[in-house]
Amino acid sequence: MAITTVAELIRTARNRLSQKEFAQKLGVKQSSVSRYESGKVNPSVNVIEHSMRLVHSESAEFLPTADELAVKVKTGLAKKDQGRLRLALIRLIEVLSNDRAEDRAVTPTSRQNGS
Repeated sequence: MAITTVAELIRTARNRLSQKEFAQKLGVKQSSVSRYESGKVNPSVNVIEHSMRLVHSESAEFLPTADELAVKVKTGLAKKDQGRLRLALIRLIEVLSNDRAEDRAVTPTSRQNGS
């Protein structure tokens, strides 16, 4: 099952625990877990990260390898109606590549000199 919403992530991470038990694990109130699962409230980044770790640890054997994931992405982007998504991903890759190149251009010596 693919998790497509934060509410689904929380429900999946709870994995047979009561909302109260899961809330104690997260350090939040039971009513907060209920609101997360109903989609009424978005949890904090910490709650999302903790939930992702729980889901990942329980389903690690079902996760695709990097190569399998790359094939899925390439296949999905090859579809005709994915032109806008392709362009957005290309722009994102270019921005990330430029940022990475700029980071490499700043040497430890130039950082010390305030450059």
